[in-house]
Amino acid sequence: MPSMRRRVVILYSIGLAAIMVPILAAILLAAYMSVDRQRDRASAMAADILHRSHNVSDQLAHVFAELSTRQTPEPCAEPNLNLMRKLVIQSNLLLDVGYVADEQLVCSSFGSIGYRLGPKSYVSAAGYNIWTQFEHPLLPGSRLVVTGDAKTGFAALVHERTVLDGAALDKKLTYGVLGVGRRKEIFHNGLFDPLWFDKIGDKYETSFFDGAGVVAWKRSDRYDYAAYVAIPRSEIEHDGWRVLLVLLPIGIGAAGVLAFVVAQLVRINGALPAALRVALKRGEFFLVYQPIVDLRTKEWVGAEALLRWRKSTGEFVSPDVFIPVAERNRLIERITQRVLELVASDAADLLRKRPDFHVAVNLSAQDICNPDICARLRAITTAMGINNQCIHIEATERVFLHAEQARKSVEALRAQGHLVAIDDFGTGYSSLSYLTEFTMDSLKIDKCFVGTIGQHAVTSHVIGHIIEMAKSLELKMIAEGIETEEQAEYLRAHGVQFGQGWLFSKPMPMHELVEQLASRRSPERPVGS
Repeated sequence: MPSMRRRVVILYSIGLAAIMVPILAAILLAAYMSVDRQRDRASAMAADILHRSHNVSDQLAHVFAELSTRQTPEPCAEPNLNLMRKLVIQSNLLLDVGYVADEQLVCSSFGSIGYRLGPKSYVSAAGYNIWTQFEHPLLPGSRLVVTGDAKTGFAALVHERTVLDGAALDKKLTYGVLGVGRRKEIFHNGLFDPLWFDKIGDKYETSFFDGAGVVAWKRSDRYDYAAYVAIPRSEIEHDGWRVLLVLLPIGIGAAGVLAFVVAQLVRINGALPAALRVALKRGEFFLVYQPIVDLRTKEWVGAEALLRWRKSTGEFVSPDVFIPVAERNRLIERITQRVLELVASDAADLLRKRPDFHVAVNLSAQDICNPDICARLRAITTAMGINNQCIHIEATERVFLHAEQARKSVEALRAQGHLVAIDDFGTGYSSLSYLTEFTMDSLKIDKCFVGTIGQHAVTSHVIGHIIEMAKSLELKMIAEGIETEEQAEYLRAHGVQFGQGWLFSKPMPMHELVEQLASRRSPERPVGS
């Protein structure tokens, strides 16, 4: 009952996980995607600001170059004013061009005006005087940037919107153009956080999440400034909700599908024990036999009885599915009894005529530890009229979990004349100490190790260790799953005596096995051919 409760708890836990994991995955994916989307958004905005800044700088360079070739040395002379007007008309970005002296805009394309600029904000690394957030008397509320050539005194005025508004930036964001050398904002909506330099370093382009939001940085490769954009966490979370509205229905749908699958598995798992009982009553189980071959002579010396289940509907159920269910629900001993009855029905005549042949039967840990197992086998061999040596026993490694009882049973089975092999060695609970404590006759090498022969796999060396260990314990060896001549030759060369696999024969009904044996012993097909 406690075991059943544990299984119920496990199944309900799996069901809950099937529902919650896709939904949680959708939430986490939405958060990740929103950060990623906002990084792309910030990077695109910073690239646009930098592009517009380059356009402004290029026009400033052209204006200063033209004014340096003025016709008269008097900066505010009429010829120079005409040149200023011409340059403003030619420019699509500059608001005005003028001359600055003593922190005053003495004249411009508008004529002699005398507007006071006040102290300059800073001097750029290239030697330009910069005034930021200048409010032009003719344009109240304006935020202009004045850039002056310190050598000539000529200057140009640019509105912040020329650089910043083109990116369609949200006023809730922080963005601008920063003079890198002096670490001073030129155009900006929100100030640059000096702590960002720790992540920017010497990079010309980067983006990152600083905990408070996403920051993108793009530095000019021509001028001493960089564009920056910072999107706050609130914007990321708002975008995350939009993404979640798309992903959550998908996650809920996936959760529904997984929950349905888990429910079906629970139903099937719960129905299988009942179906197994019905199968036992209806006789839906049958055996096929796969030959065991002497690798040296290629003679068929025995066969392993393999249980199959075909429902009344014609559907086959794999032993990998129903055997664990039978073991958990204490039905395995009834199934083993059915196997013994089928062997008695199928193989009695063959084993009476061929006492040198044997049939190997798989027993579970529950079977081995059952005190009545020897009596059950003795009753079967007596009814068949054969020697006990004709029935070999293959025990799974799980018998080692019940070492004391299993040891007694194995000793009794061997005393009764049955040869006992440990099955699927290396895949379960076995260890060298267990093998030295138990007296066995042979060891079966699992097909997963045989399959690595010639494959240069990470585990390909394991089979060599298993073979050497079996030799040191003086155990016969049977290799399962042999499919190629290369595998068979390797096993023969390394002293493995017996093998089975599709290289020699597929599993077959008893009547086909008898026919094949007769054919192999005919005068045209001598033994060992």
